[in-house]
Amino acid sequence: MIKVVTSAGKLRRGFTLIELMIVVAIIGILAAIAVPKFAELVRKSKEGALRGNLSSIRAALRIYYADNEAVFPVCAHSSNSSVLTDSLVPKYLKEVPAIAVPGYHAASRNVYCHYDPVPGHEHDGRGLMYNGERSTDPLYGSVWIACTHTDLKSNSWTTY
Repeated sequence: MIKVVTSAGKLRRGFTLIELMIVVAIIGILAAIAVPKFAELVRKSKEGALRGNLSSIRAALRIYYADNEAVFPVCAHSSNSSVLTDSLVPKYLKEVPAIAVPGYHAASRNVYCHYDPVPGHEHDGRGLMYNGERSTDPLYGSVWIACTHTDLKSNSWTTY
Protein backbone atom coordinates (compact mmCIF):
# COMPACT_ATOMS: atom_id res chain seq x y z
CA MET A 1 0.00 0.00 0.00
CA ILE A 2 1.28 3.43 -0.87
CA LYS A 3 0.86 6.57 1.21
CA VAL A 4 0.70 9.95 -0.53
CA VAL A 5 0.54 13.38 1.04
CA THR A 6 -1.60 15.78 -1.00
CA SER A 7 -1.00 19.52 -1.44
CA ALA A 8 -3.64 20.20 1.19
CA GLY A 9 -1.64 18.17 3.68
CA LYS A 10 -4.01 15.21 3.82
CA LEU A 11 -2.65 11.69 3.85
CA ARG A 12 -4.14 9.43 1.10
CA ARG A 13 -3.70 5.71 0.93
CA GLY A 14 -4.03 3.51 -2.15
CA PHE A 15 -2.94 0.27 -3.79
CA THR A 16 -0.27 0.08 -6.42
CA LEU A 17 -1.01 -1.43 -9.80
CA ILE A 18 1.18 -4.45 -9.00
CA GLU A 19 -0.79 -5.20 -5.82
CA LEU A 20 -4.08 -5.00 -7.70
CA MET A 21 -2.78 -7.27 -10.47
CA ILE A 22 -1.66 -9.87 -7.89
CA VAL A 23 -5.10 -9.86 -6.26
CA VAL A 24 -6.83 -10.24 -9.65
CA ALA A 25 -4.49 -13.11 -10.55
CA ILE A 26 -5.24 -14.90 -7.26
CA ILE A 27 -9.00 -14.49 -7.80
CA GLY A 28 -8.62 -15.82 -11.34
CA ILE A 29 -6.76 -18.91 -10.13
CA LEU A 30 -9.39 -19.60 -7.48
CA ALA A 31 -12.17 -19.19 -10.05
CA ALA A 32 -10.41 -21.54 -12.48
CA ILE A 33 -10.39 -24.19 -9.75
CA ALA A 34 -13.93 -23.59 -8.47
CA VAL A 35 -15.93 -23.29 -11.72
CA PRO A 36 -15.31 -26.84 -13.02
CA LYS A 37 -16.09 -28.27 -9.57
CA PHE A 38 -19.34 -26.30 -9.52
CA ALA A 39 -20.30 -27.58 -12.99
CA GLU A 40 -19.61 -31.15 -11.86
CA LEU A 41 -21.79 -30.66 -8.78
CA VAL A 42 -24.64 -29.34 -10.93
CA ARG A 43 -24.42 -32.40 -13.18
CA LYS A 44 -24.27 -34.70 -10.13
CA SER A 45 -27.45 -33.13 -8.77
CA LYS A 46 -29.22 -33.59 -12.12
CA GLU A 47 -28.12 -37.23 -12.23
CA GLY A 48 -29.45 -37.70 -8.70
CA ALA A 49 -32.78 -36.18 -9.70
CA LEU A 50 -32.94 -38.53 -12.69
CA ARG A 51 -32.32 -41.57 -10.48
CA GLY A 52 -34.97 -40.29 -8.05
CA ASN A 53 -37.52 -39.95 -10.87
CA LEU A 54 -36.76 -43.48 -12.02
CA SER A 55 -37.17 -44.76 -8.45
CA SER A 56 -40.57 -43.09 -8.10
CA ILE A 57 -41.77 -44.75 -11.33
CA ARG A 58 -40.51 -48.13 -10.13
CA ALA A 59 -42.21 -47.68 -6.76
CA ALA A 60 -45.50 -46.78 -8.45
CA LEU A 61 -45.17 -49.88 -10.66
CA ARG A 62 -44.66 -52.09 -7.60
CA ILE A 63 -47.77 -50.66 -5.95
CA TYR A 64 -49.71 -51.15 -9.20
CA TYR A 65 -48.42 -54.75 -9.30
CA ALA A 66 -49.64 -55.38 -5.74
CA ASP A 67 -53.04 -53.77 -6.38
CA ASN A 68 -53.63 -55.74 -9.60
CA GLU A 69 -52.86 -59.26 -8.39
CA ALA A 70 -49.31 -59.65 -9.70
CA VAL A 71 -49.85 -58.07 -13.10
CA PHE A 72 -47.88 -55.13 -14.48
CA PRO A 73 -49.34 -52.71 -17.06
CA VAL A 74 -49.45 -54.48 -20.43
CA CYS A 75 -47.89 -53.07 -23.57
CA ALA A 76 -50.10 -53.37 -26.63
CA HIS A 77 -47.19 -52.88 -29.02
CA SER A 78 -43.58 -51.70 -28.90
CA SER A 79 -44.29 -48.02 -29.58
CA ASN A 80 -47.01 -47.60 -26.92
CA SER A 81 -45.63 -44.52 -25.18
CA SER A 82 -48.71 -43.97 -23.02
CA VAL A 83 -48.82 -47.35 -21.26
CA LEU A 84 -47.37 -46.07 -17.97
CA THR A 85 -49.25 -42.78 -18.15
CA ASP A 86 -52.57 -44.56 -18.68
CA SER A 87 -51.87 -47.10 -15.93
CA LEU A 88 -50.16 -45.05 -13.22
CA VAL A 89 -51.56 -41.51 -13.53
CA PRO A 90 -53.35 -40.17 -11.42
CA LYS A 91 -53.79 -43.03 -8.91
CA TYR A 92 -50.10 -43.89 -8.37
CA LEU A 93 -48.27 -40.83 -9.74
CA LYS A 94 -49.29 -37.23 -10.28
CA GLU A 95 -47.56 -37.48 -13.66
CA VAL A 96 -44.85 -39.59 -15.24
CA PRO A 97 -41.67 -37.60 -14.50
CA ALA A 98 -39.65 -36.24 -17.40
CA ILE A 99 -36.44 -38.15 -18.03
CA ALA A 100 -33.52 -35.87 -18.89
CA VAL A 101 -30.06 -37.40 -19.15
CA PRO A 102 -27.77 -34.51 -18.12
CA GLY A 103 -25.22 -33.55 -20.72
CA TYR A 104 -26.73 -35.72 -23.44
CA HIS A 105 -30.52 -35.60 -23.92
CA ALA A 106 -33.35 -33.16 -23.28
CA ALA A 107 -36.29 -34.03 -21.05
CA SER A 108 -38.76 -36.58 -22.38
CA ARG A 109 -41.83 -38.32 -21.02
CA ASN A 110 -41.78 -41.01 -23.69
CA VAL A 111 -42.02 -44.65 -22.61
CA TYR A 112 -41.17 -47.36 -25.10
CA CYS A 113 -42.33 -50.91 -24.54
CA HIS A 114 -39.51 -53.35 -25.03
CA TYR A 115 -38.25 -56.52 -23.40
CA ASP A 116 -34.55 -56.14 -24.12
CA PRO A 117 -32.72 -53.96 -21.50
CA VAL A 118 -30.07 -52.95 -24.03
CA PRO A 119 -32.06 -51.93 -27.09
CA GLY A 120 -30.60 -50.69 -30.33
CA HIS A 121 -29.96 -47.00 -30.74
CA GLU A 122 -33.42 -46.37 -32.19
CA HIS A 123 -34.73 -45.19 -28.79
CA ASP A 124 -31.48 -43.75 -27.42
CA GLY A 125 -32.17 -40.71 -25.30
CA ARG A 126 -35.89 -40.63 -25.86
CA GLY A 127 -37.08 -41.43 -22.35
CA LEU A 128 -37.76 -44.78 -20.72
CA MET A 129 -37.92 -48.39 -21.78
CA TYR A 130 -40.53 -50.61 -20.10
CA ASN A 131 -40.89 -54.39 -20.22
CA GLY A 132 -44.60 -55.11 -20.04
CA GLU A 133 -44.81 -57.65 -22.82
CA ARG A 134 -43.81 -61.07 -21.45
CA SER A 135 -44.88 -62.19 -17.99
CA THR A 136 -42.47 -65.15 -18.16
CA ASP A 137 -39.45 -62.90 -18.70
CA PRO A 138 -37.36 -62.33 -15.53
CA LEU A 139 -37.22 -58.64 -16.49
CA TYR A 140 -41.03 -58.40 -16.73
CA GLY A 141 -42.15 -55.09 -15.20
CA SER A 142 -38.68 -53.52 -15.41
CA VAL A 143 -38.14 -49.88 -16.28
CA TRP A 144 -34.81 -48.46 -17.36
CA ILE A 145 -33.43 -45.33 -18.98
CA ALA A 146 -33.20 -45.50 -22.77
CA CYS A 147 -29.73 -44.04 -23.09
CA THR A 148 -26.47 -45.74 -23.96
CA HIS A 149 -24.29 -42.87 -22.69
CA THR A 150 -22.54 -42.95 -19.32
CA ASP A 151 -22.93 -41.03 -16.08
CA LEU A 152 -20.11 -39.35 -14.11
CA LYS A 153 -19.04 -42.75 -12.73
CA SER A 154 -18.81 -44.25 -16.27
CA ASN A 155 -21.90 -46.46 -15.78
CA SER A 156 -24.20 -46.80 -18.77
CA TRP A 157 -27.63 -45.25 -18.20
CA THR A 158 -29.28 -48.45 -19.46
CA THR A 159 -28.05 -50.16 -16.27
CA TYR A 160 -30.25 -47.97 -14.04
